[in-house]
Amino acid sequence: MTRRHQLAVLAAGVLTAVGTASAQQRDATTRDIPAAAVATYNTDRTMRVTGVLVVGADRTIEGDVAVLNGPVHVAGRITGTLAAINADVRLTPGASLGGLIVVGGTITGREDATVGGEVLRQPELLRYHLTDQKLVPEQEPTYDEVWWRRRARLRGTPSEDRSWHDLTFTSAHTYNRIEGLPILIGPRIHQITDWGRFTLDAYGIVRTAGPVRWDRGTLGHDVTSELQLGRKLGLGVGGRTFDIVDAVEGWQMSDGEAGLAAFFLHRDFRDYYRRHGGLGFIKLHGGSDADLTFSLGDERWASARDRDPISLIRSEDSWRPNPAVDEGTMHLATTRLRVDTRRRSNPLWGGWYLDAEIERGSGTLWRDPGLLTVMPRPEAVAYTRGFVDARRYTRFSPDASLNLRLVAAGWMSGDRLPLQRRLSVGGPTTLPGYDFRRAWRVHPDVLTCGGTVLPGAPALCDRVMLVQAEYRADFHVGWVRSDEHDDWWRPGFNRNAAWVLFVDAGRGWSVGAPDLATTFAKDDLPPLSSFRADVGAGLDFGSFGIYVAKATSTAAEPLNVIVRVKHRF
Repeated sequence: MTRRHQLAVLAAGVLTAVGTASAQQRDATTRDIPAAAVATYNTDRTMRVTGVLVVGADRTIEGDVAVLNGPVHVAGRITGTLAAINADVRLTPGASLGGLIVVGGTITGREDATVGGEVLRQPELLRYHLTDQKLVPEQEPTYDEVWWRRRARLRGTPSEDRSWHDLTFTSAHTYNRIEGLPILIGPRIHQITDWGRFTLDAYGIVRTAGPVRWDRGTLGHDVTSELQLGRKLGLGVGGRTFDIVDAVEGWQMSDGEAGLAAFFLHRDFRDYYRRHGGLGFIKLHGGSDADLTFSLGDERWASARDRDPISLIRSEDSWRPNPAVDEGTMHLATTRLRVDTRRRSNPLWGGWYLDAEIERGSGTLWRDPGLLTVMPRPEAVAYTRGFVDARRYTRFSPDASLNLRLVAAGWMSGDRLPLQRRLSVGGPTTLPGYDFRRAWRVHPDVLTCGGTVLPGAPALCDRVMLVQAEYRADFHVGWVRSDEHDDWWRPGFNRNAAWVLFVDAGRGWSVGAPDLATTFAKDDLPPLSSFRADVGAGLDFGSFGIYVAKATSTAAEPLNVIVRVKHRF
């Protein structure tokens, strides 16, 4: 059996085991739990209590019970379901319940009590009002995991369920060493009709990194329009024209995290290039859970010139050089599938996430002279590149989950990939036990495939594979919690904290004449023993986390401490 077959069998076994485990439990969504509690309260036969409820050991309550604003102490028996809304529940040994739903509270003593039905819990408070003795939930404000970014938005984000239009003046919610803080200015239109909707986002871009001039280095644009047929399920047709600065490997780190690192720490974990052109697309959409997009575009690619934006610390230091890329015009045909069935309950996820893309590119490029021994000349290029990011989130209990991720990407056929389509691993989001773009301590260089010898240490791998696994569990920290509508100042502490154990393994490689180190034949996979691995642990408070990671494959790598402003994946 070849190494490829062995890896395929291993991956199939892991996914089958995870799917079987997830099928053995009910993965209640955050929408299911409050709805179940409200339905229990509003049933005419339910016993309703506002405030403290104590059920003594010698007491039995027949039927369902709903409690507002508790707390609840049960030592006796409730034959039906107990729905505790914005209330903590304490169960003592010998307590018996037909079922338990807790919204906005904690559960203690669960292991010493008997619960005949489901135990559902959501730590977030339920906002509600009473109308004719019926409980009516109020619309929860949208919660953005990156709380600081939400404050940068204009207040009063328009609803997706009604027509609106406005003139937007906002930031691009990121920061980098090429643009500084990009500012977006322009109109937005969102028109709902009986047959679907029409959207238009037309932004002019002003880049704040110096020197600020009236040229393409400072000014750009990004205009997208879509006509969508069908409200939930249907077909979308649209187009986009743009003159933007884009990340070479945007999949590794989010815009928000990359921006914070650049502004506060003078560290930019991305490389950038210029894209100027347009595209048209057709999208098959299945609500918010899935869509399939086909696009055709013409673009001009160019290197992005280094600039000098400010940073809070080490501002006197030089930025890491932005690597040069292949320049020219390209015709791109792209197919992208996105599936997201994740449902969130407290810091835990449950469900699947898949982002898969195939890009066919053809055109004429001037290859980067930094990689050639002769003067560059225009070269006809045609390639196919694939990218798959698959994740499974499995909840084993209301407070614990096992999350798995597989990323496989790179060259599929044709000519060698342009530099802006090359790949790498290593750094705080992929292999946190290994420092970002410091692969000279790793021999052979299976992280960047030799990029560290060039200015800026660019990504040069034709293919990468990355596997990540983590086990996380709540440890119930609810230090700050209130009913105030505007909760932006409570970054993460209004949710239960979680401790996290994780392991990562991955590497990159080139395709060509095999050297059994960094280059392999197009049909071969590197041996599993050559993959770099790390292990680590941390605390995740929802909007930020603190982790420590240690490389296990390279003893010279020191212990790394990483701060993240979102979940690991």
